[in-house]
Amino acid sequence: MKILFFIETLRSGGKERRLLELVRYLKENTNHEMVVVLTEEKIQYQYADKLDVAIKILKRGIKKDPILLYRFYRLCRSEKPDIIHTWGSMLAFYALPAVVLRKIPHINSHITNAPLRRKTSGFHYFITNLGFRFSDVILANSYAGLKSYGLSGDKCRVIYNGIRLDRFANLPGKEIIRSKYGINTAFAVIMVASYAKNKKYDLLTDVARIVNADRDDITFIGLGDTEDDRPEYERIKARASGIRNYILLPKSNEVESIVNACDIGVLFTYSEGISNAIIEYMACGKPVIASREGGTSEIITNGENGFLLSGETPEEISLMLTGLIDNKEKRMETGSRARKQIEDKFSIDSMGNEFCKLYSSITEKIKR
Repeated sequence: MKILFFIETLRSGGKERRLLELVRYLKENTNHEMVVVLTEEKIQYQYADKLDVAIKILKRGIKKDPILLYRFYRLCRSEKPDIIHTWGSMLAFYALPAVVLRKIPHINSHITNAPLRRKTSGFHYFITNLGFRFSDVILANSYAGLKSYGLSGDKCRVIYNGIRLDRFANLPGKEIIRSKYGINTAFAVIMVASYAKNKKYDLLTDVARIVNADRDDITFIGLGDTEDDRPEYERIKARASGIRNYILLPKSNEVESIVNACDIGVLFTYSEGISNAIIEYMACGKPVIASREGGTSEIITNGENGFLLSGETPEEISLMLTGLIDNKEKRMETGSRARKQIEDKFSIDSMGNEFCKLYSSITEKIKR
């Protein structure tokens, strides 16, 4: 079977990591031939070049470039894939001539979030729904994602994100990482998230200000890619000015080590699908405090393997967080159950196996 993956870039983002982890799993466990097609030569994951998979670039002249409709069709005519798997609404649109005219089965993985409000008109709405219409499978990483798009039916599927647990083995010592990043307190709380406007960094800042007004033993850390969200990053940084023990970091190749050096992971957000950051916290055995948005409640069972927020004030969150910091036994027990949840439902083997079943079901359908 030959699978052609179509995604804009391999920058350090959630869907990009999901794709690369999938490609690696398929490479190690199947005989599938794979081609990864990008519209920008932006490859930030270091191990992408080591996967021994063909990577082709279809560069755009402009952001929404209609010439890619023809260029992608021509590429498919040359590559002759059995399945086209797109990762984004514009990619699904560019794939339409190949899907319709060459009758190549199409998996559409556009849904990686669960927005509270979705536009019901305009160019993006039209393009997204056109892609859905000409998809054999509409694939989301959460049931909340499908619900937010108002989708149901036989061609809708959910496959949860999976994580490679060996990423969290043999990490550097916590004190080495704390020293390297200037974490000089007994405890640390981290939020791994892009500095985009749908992330509630203002809430993290407010909680840090309240907690650090009363005690000086907790460092708060924000960690995210600044490339696409530089103005928002600068705004958050300015608003946090003067708060002690508050560190804002750009993207890092040591995310696992930094998370492992912290005591609690948080994610404050307006919308979410299945958060890779939450999965990473839990894989490290860290208790999580997170907004009850989107697919987060599909990972976390409140009070058992983490804690879900439903509109609590910064003051209430501060009390919840410091209470957890001061109760080591509760932290350890919650973190242990969190790790078990990832091992059982969100491992790379769980995700990879579900994708293999999906690809096989499509090819079997073609044969019939």
